[in-house]
Amino acid sequence: MKKYIVIATALLLSACASRPAQPPLDLTLTPVMSQQVTSNLTVQLSSKDDRDHNYIAIIDNGANNVEEFQPTENIASSFQAALTKQFASEGISVDPSASSNIAINIQQALVKVTQGLVKHDIESQLQIELVVTTPKGTFSKKYSARSTKQEAFKVTREDIAQSLEKMMNSVLKEIAKDGELHQYLTENV
Repeated sequence: MKKYIVIATALLLSACASRPAQPPLDLTLTPVMSQQVTSNLTVQLSSKDDRDHNYIAIIDNGANNVEEFQPTENIASSFQAALTKQFASEGISVDPSASSNIAINIQQALVKVTQGLVKHDIESQLQIELVVTTPKGTFSKKYSARSTKQEAFKVTREDIAQSLEKMMNSVLKEIAKDGELHQYLTENV
């Protein structure tokens, strides 16, 4: 009889310990499209995810119950695709044989949700570094976004995706308006 109790307890504990995998989150980024071509430059564009984990969001429901969410597409690739379109609208074309390179390094990208009984808190952080390497030198700059909000009831997948999209789109806007970056590109590429 003791053997059956031990087996039943082990099965119950293993069932509680395993978390169902969450479907990946779709992210839709909106590049800033320039109305006028400001330059005629050609660069390589590369990206990498420097984070030590794959997930982009976690929900902490308390009592050691944490759900992780992965993106549908690699977050670095998504950002690179959006930035490629954004640069193209400014007259900066991407060519793998160009002598200058813009590297996109995703250093932080996380939406952390603390779920309570009647409300949830969302804390979102994003940090991206652009490193421009040309025959004349190197330029490096970090772009970041951070937000917090508290809402009633249970968080939805859409809330999580929108929070990260909002930050990534904010960084795309910041890059589009960055006069220092564009001056360096114009003078050195």
